[in-house]
Amino acid sequence: MNSPQFNEALEKLRKAPRKVEVLKLLLAGQTNDEIAQSRGRAEGTVRKQISNLYKDFGIKSEFTGDSALRDKLKALFLKYKPEWVSNCSPAITNEASNESEKINYSRVASLVPSHDEIFEESGEELMFLAINILEALGFEQKFKMSKKSQYIGYRLKNPEKGSNPYQLILLKQKERLSISMPLDILEPHLLNLKYWEYSNAVGEICLFTKESFWVLPNKKDIFLESLHLNYWHILQVEGKTVGDCCINTYYKKDVPLEIMWDTMIRYKEYETKYIAVSSITLEEFNPETLSDGSTYLVVNYDERFNDKWNMWKVSINFKEVLQDFLSYFGKILMDKH
Repeated sequence: MNSPQFNEALEKLRKAPRKVEVLKLLLAGQTNDEIAQSRGRAEGTVRKQISNLYKDFGIKSEFTGDSALRDKLKALFLKYKPEWVSNCSPAITNEASNESEKINYSRVASLVPSHDEIFEESGEELMFLAINILEALGFEQKFKMSKKSQYIGYRLKNPEKGSNPYQLILLKQKERLSISMPLDILEPHLLNLKYWEYSNAVGEICLFTKESFWVLPNKKDIFLESLHLNYWHILQVEGKTVGDCCINTYYKKDVPLEIMWDTMIRYKEYETKYIAVSSITLEEFNPETLSDGSTYLVVNYDERFNDKWNMWKVSINFKEVLQDFLSYFGKILMDKH
């Protein structure tokens, strides 16, 4: 195969992310069984994918599974695309020592095609990366993986009676990965924006949660510096990224509005003795524009699971954020159990 033929075959391959994942692992030296386990696929499926890869690059043999074919494919990439071989790593292992307890996430990321090299992260890629991050954390020591359709759930091997068996659930979507876990794991680390509103049920002003967020700890400063002006005074003044903050406040009607901040507007008046004021109305509130989108995740109740489990979810579409989220909460789950 000459250079133009190779480039043509590679260009076609770019449109098939699953085959690219298998190719990367193949070039990294993994066996069919190792590739099947890391991708959550049957070995027969992987063998067929590898056989098709050989055909794509014009490699033929009577024995489609022999090592000679792998050597030919590797030699082809060393000739025309050597960085694909040199940048690949063997199967992910937990290289953390007892002293440092650090995980080499660069090796995890090397198994996923880079953004610049191939294409934007897909749900398939993110699922693949998530599984390997959890393996590197040693999840198999305390959790059992269960696969159901598009879901991968991690159950406690020895759950306490009445406890939620699932501590982490991954749901692959087209361009993102949804991750669900019990609220009691997430809650101590969340920023909750709340608001005061009159409740007909109780006949008084009550505090409600409008939205919850997880701010990436290593991007706290960027999050605060990039806050939308509507939220600056309630968050940046305190430098707060965890806990409860109100997006409005209430005052007695006999307090002159002139003493309020100039940027505030009166957005609702109740038939009681209180009024609520805010720099933004509840209708205008948009959790997606709170700050720099790469610095936080929106956390929502996961209606796909019953109330008994009280699972909450985040949606992630970038591998760097996925690594930060799973390394942070994965460690918490491991320590708790």
